[in-house]
Amino acid sequence: MANEESIHNILIVDDVPENVELLKYLLQQEGFKTYTAYSAEEARLVLLNTAIDTLLLDVNMPVQDGFSFCRELRTMDQFKLLPILFITSIEREVGFQEAMKNGGDDFINKPFNKRELVAKIHSVIRLKDLQDELYRQKSKYEKELQTARRVQDQLIPEKSFIWNGIKAQTLFHPYLQIGGDFVDSWIEEKKLHIVIADCSGHGPSAALIGAMFKMQLFNLVSTMDLRERVAHLRKNMELVLPEDYAITFCYAILDQDLKLSYVNGGHPAPLVYMDGETKFLKGMSPMIMGINFAANDEVQSVQLKTGSMFFMYTDGASEAMNPNSEYITEEGMKSIFHDSVTSGKDILQSVQNKILDFCGSSTPSDDMAMVCIQL
Repeated sequence: MANEESIHNILIVDDVPENVELLKYLLQQEGFKTYTAYSAEEARLVLLNTAIDTLLLDVNMPVQDGFSFCRELRTMDQFKLLPILFITSIEREVGFQEAMKNGGDDFINKPFNKRELVAKIHSVIRLKDLQDELYRQKSKYEKELQTARRVQDQLIPEKSFIWNGIKAQTLFHPYLQIGGDFVDSWIEEKKLHIVIADCSGHGPSAALIGAMFKMQLFNLVSTMDLRERVAHLRKNMELVLPEDYAITFCYAILDQDLKLSYVNGGHPAPLVYMDGETKFLKGMSPMIMGINFAANDEVQSVQLKTGSMFFMYTDGASEAMNPNSEYITEEGMKSIFHDSVTSGKDILQSVQNKILDFCGSSTPSDDMAMVCIQL
């Protein structure tokens, strides 16, 4: 007999009492706990109230036959993976085809061989146990991701604030529960700082690297200029970044005279809307990689005006794909941003909606972060 911890529940469904009693006796001898039903209606009640590991199902039953009952069960989420073995006198080849077609997992001919029956039950139960364990691990992982997402929401909160009449707004939308994008904007030494970054990969590992990136931002000294800040970030992130990971970033600083200075480290080109026209901002420095090399970070600058707008995004936006496998592209993002500005609506929300409209039935496959500065 099996020990208490390994007992599995078998439901026997057959309209012939002698068949039910025979199966019940044989399976109890093998250590299974058995439940019985003499119709699909009775079986339905047992299934809804008891955790069943395998269903042994006769085909020829009054009111509702076994094939019809199996099809019904497969439409219900809780029974989609329930092992179902048909036991019937139908000719083997025809019976097996019908069993598979109607959602069964296997087929056993009457009169059955006890060893074959027990072996097949053990086989489907092993698969069910594995599926149940995978489901438990998946549920546990999803709960952990939800907790991590709440932490990340605190670490990378979406922001919307006004500074000297300038509106700064950020948006962060991970593809999974957590992601490797980073975006932030803050006031320091009477200047507006704007940072966006994208770590390669998705999920927990990329999110941890994003958290380390923010920690390095906290360690910056207020007296550092932009070039020194980027050099500090680069040096310290390269020390901890695995070789197969990389970070693209753009760090920009806007002063009170509306002069914007920035370093773009391998990131999609920032966009500026000014005088009714949207342009890419030039200049490119190396991304941050898990190798030590001498990087020449070029500080670019542009004089903005009241009424102009500055926009940055991660490549999860420009690489979003529609059902025809077409990408938005950076040119597409330029058009989307320009249309969103001229629409007079909330810019980041409008940009996100246009991206989702472009994707249609396709789900974006990468994290998305954005920041918009409205002067």
